[in-house]
Amino acid sequence: MITRRSFLYGVAWTAGVLRTAPHPEDHEVQGPRRHGDLRHQPVPAGYPYDQSIPEFRSNIMVPLPRRVVAGYWTSWGSPLRLTEIPTQYNTVFLFHATPVGGAPGTTGAVQWNAVGDGRGAATHFIEDLAEFRRNRTAILTVGGSRQHVDLSTWPRAQTFLDSIKRIHADLGGFDGLDWNTYEGEQQPNTDQMIWVSQQLKATYGHSFAITSPPAPWRPADVRHCKAMMDAGVLDLVSPQYYDGPGLADEAYIVESVNEWVAAMGDSSRVGVGVGVASAANYSTHAAVERAWKTLATRHPQLRGAFNWNLPTDEGMGWPFANYVGPLVMSLAPPDTMPPLIVPPIIPIFAPTPRHDNTETAEVSTSDVAEHPGVTGK
Repeated sequence: MITRRSFLYGVAWTAGVLRTAPHPEDHEVQGPRRHGDLRHQPVPAGYPYDQSIPEFRSNIMVPLPRRVVAGYWTSWGSPLRLTEIPTQYNTVFLFHATPVGGAPGTTGAVQWNAVGDGRGAATHFIEDLAEFRRNRTAILTVGGSRQHVDLSTWPRAQTFLDSIKRIHADLGGFDGLDWNTYEGEQQPNTDQMIWVSQQLKATYGHSFAITSPPAPWRPADVRHCKAMMDAGVLDLVSPQYYDGPGLADEAYIVESVNEWVAAMGDSSRVGVGVGVASAANYSTHAAVERAWKTLATRHPQLRGAFNWNLPTDEGMGWPFANYVGPLVMSLAPPDTMPPLIVPPIIPIFAPTPRHDNTETAEVSTSDVAEHPGVTGK
């Protein structure tokens, strides 16, 4: 858990307030190092990115949608071209950047791996990514699938940050980072991940999204995500309800998401991660629809849902895209509710009969009804 002192120190360093090393006595304190100490650590041996980081920022930046319908796009095999992903998906997670030297990494650096080109995804990747990002969101996933990243030291965190900037420049930009660092009993490196997230937002803008798909049952993951939210860097947390005994149970999904909303304290930054597939420990699209309807009723501001993964959805005829996606969007509350304006009611009275011999015109119900906005009832 990040401390108040370390968080404030990191904010000050990010803002450029701190330009010198901490007080020498601080180096004698045991425990996690502070954010401000990072720049004074030596670059580790074997640092793979020894060239300067390009001063590059994509001229396209699509913020995280208010209601997210996302899928994980896997780069191996014969992946679909990004521009051919159904438009029901407004967000895609590019899976994945992996540790240099294999998990857990030799220095903290990660790399983007070659994309399968069976359908032209590799040949057209850069141009397709730019086109996709014109009106949809693309987020780089780090870790996952037994490719966890060790950021337990500040030199590793700096090396990791530099490698993410390198990938951002090489790919022509992306819209966020997805921390998929929940492998087995791996414990999240919370302080370092907060610092990296702060630096990325400082470099690419506040709309640069930070997301994460934790294990729903682990208290350590709950504490980690809460600390990320309290630090103001985590935009979306979507626990994974698939690929494990009982995780895809409809009742469990509803109960667990309720608990995550309560723990995070902001339903607009909580999503639901599902896997729609014809396999054990995965969901049918009908079960996901029922769970979503229940959750959206309880938490109207719930941020959205993601599906693992796009190749499976494509192979099944796109059930998540065609059924779950539209449902998620249809139950989204409007951005703003216009004020209810009640027009004034102006009474219309028939003329009062005069008590002289002058004739008074009669006013019938049909005559009144001819006036706009007035009924004869």
